[in-house]
Amino acid sequence: MAYAFRISDLARTLAQYPTVVTVMGNKIDVRTKEQLATLSSEITALEKLATEGDTAISAGKCANAASLASRLSSSADQISSTLSAFAAQDTERLKSMSVVSRNKFNGYATSRLQAEKRFADEISTLLTQESQAVAKLESGSGERPDPTPHPQPTPTPTPTPTPSPSPVPAPVPSLQEVIASLPGYLQITIPDAVASYDSDSLTVACNAAGDAAIKLGVKTPDGIIDYATVQFTGGPDVSSQPWASAILKDKALGTIDDRVAVLNNALQARLSLASVLGADTSPEPINS
Repeated sequence: MAYAFRISDLARTLAQYPTVVTVMGNKIDVRTKEQLATLSSEITALEKLATEGDTAISAGKCANAASLASRLSSSADQISSTLSAFAAQDTERLKSMSVVSRNKFNGYATSRLQAEKRFADEISTLLTQESQAVAKLESGSGERPDPTPHPQPTPTPTPTPTPSPSPVPAPVPSLQEVIASLPGYLQITIPDAVASYDSDSLTVACNAAGDAAIKLGVKTPDGIIDYATVQFTGGPDVSSQPWASAILKDKALGTIDDRVAVLNNALQARLSLASVLGADTSPEPINS
């Protein structure tokens, strides 16, 4: 039963591609559990339909060849339609992601999305071929169609461990664009820290944090994001505390953007330690 087997083989290959990527320390779904369940259900249904066609072709006859051929033909683009629906869902699901994170996500997710496109194209070709083969059974010529798909579909390349980078480097967003995207980014990455803000007050606070970062000398998108994370998780006065101020003034740690990154890492470590010790969530009580 060549067609059903080939669909199953392609599905196993597709399953090797990652459905989750890590962007700036956060795991982001390329495919949600609901999407994967839908895709799996549709693939199972197509395998079952292809098995009907394989059985008819092997027997050289079919009680209603025209109907089966029509069902095969109409199902050829089912996976492509589903992936188009997924794309619309993804746009809505990821629209609050920051410009920086979105560019990185697009690069990391390329491998999976390209594999899905190849999978959908090959399924379409297979079912179209099988539909044509089943349709010949109705002619009564007595000639059995070859149950082996022709031409053989191009094998799906084996996925490489490292996701392929985007062909064209994504443009680096301006600092003002990054600041404008901070509310959505922070709501995803540190939801507890911004839970008390409404939309307007969060925008105002993010603008203030971004302006403070630029005034400090930050020059990169990552620097803006790190500084804002520090402000919202440690409190607006955290950078003036002795231990934090010492980090920001230590030029041996690199540029100001490097020092802000070090400060963010140090703050998160202090907060984690405070949580383990059952202490106040403020980093101040933890001696440096």
